[in-house]
Amino acid sequence: MKKILVILFLILFLCNPVISAEKYRDIKGFKKQFISMALKKVNRIKQVKESDGYPVYEGKTSIQVTVNREDAGCGKGKTEKRSIKCDGKGNRSRQEIHLGDMYLKNKEHIYEYAIYFDENYVSLEKGAVVVIGQMHTDNKAKGCHSCCHFWVQDTKYKGENHFTWVSRAAYSSDPVIIGKIENLKGKWTHLKFHVLWKLDETGRFIIYKDNKVIADLKNIKTLADTCTGGYMKMGIYRHRTIDYWNSDWESLQDQRVYLDSIVFRKPKKNERINN
Repeated sequence: MKKILVILFLILFLCNPVISAEKYRDIKGFKKQFISMALKKVNRIKQVKESDGYPVYEGKTSIQVTVNREDAGCGKGKTEKRSIKCDGKGNRSRQEIHLGDMYLKNKEHIYEYAIYFDENYVSLEKGAVVVIGQMHTDNKAKGCHSCCHFWVQDTKYKGENHFTWVSRAAYSSDPVIIGKIENLKGKWTHLKFHVLWKLDETGRFIIYKDNKVIADLKNIKTLADTCTGGYMKMGIYRHRTIDYWNSDWESLQDQRVYLDSIVFRKPKKNERINN
């Protein structure tokens, strides 16, 4: 009987791999981490060392994230009850670290990380969008069905590919431009998001790039309608790639970024928003 229980435990563990704090020391403040949509998918997220020639923002290691057109996995557990159980091959592919659920309503949080676009990184065409970091709604509150509170993405804007911050579900406005993708490749960019989470228009969102404020959105909704919680996902999530599938699937190239110093924390006393 004990042997059977051990075997069942190993099967469950392998089917839903959890990232230990020892493996990814660059993630701080999040209570648990695991691979999003991990079933039936190769894990292409790994920790790499500066001593082996890889880019590192601080310390000795960073997190390398590579996504392939075949990386359409499935979720399990609570994910099976949601409308999307699996990533549809041909339309979605991802390599993301799920950083655990958190209650947001009336809270004030800071999220920060450094990102490095590989020198060989190429933006997608055919209307595809590449999301690299998102605060997803957790759908636990009644009526909470929106996708995300905010996300950052590589997408075409005014004819060129830009890295932009967007919060269409919570607040409708033009995207905040972080930079042109071509100008961000081959170097580290540090981002910080300081958020006062509100369901009404008393929230605030301050965005920093390399420790300089590039946007300060005041008196806005920062939570999607009726939603009270969410979870961060870091990595690469590609969607709307169906036109590659319908025409030249083999031309959908791999993409790679490096992440470092992923931090979730409460603001210090002198950082708090007086709203």
